[in-house]
Amino acid sequence: MVKIVADKMFLKLFFDNLGNSTIINRLLRICKLKDLLIIFELCKNILLGNIKIFHKDLNKLRVYEKDLIFLSDKKKSFSQKVNLLKKNIFMFKVLIRIGGNCILNE
Repeated sequence: MVKIVADKMFLKLFFDNLGNSTIINRLLRICKLKDLLIIFELCKNILLGNIKIFHKDLNKLRVYEKDLIFLSDKKKSFSQKVNLLKKNIFMFKVLIRIGGNCILNE
């Protein structure tokens, strides 16, 4: 239970600073695997269709389908995943928005 609360707190930090890319990059630099695990699980659930998202967000994520598959793969290293998130900051912001709307509003 504590792990889920910590994940939600880190997701809330990202969600609250969605408009500021420098803060998001700084948070990505200091985060650990347990902090971003909620984002990786979100990618997996989006690919499986377990999460209902808006059509406009789905269209934005279609371009990044291979990246979502990469992020949801448990065999990939954490540093590779973080570098991908830093490279595709727009995709990361869309994921944060989806996660914030789905998970934080429970």
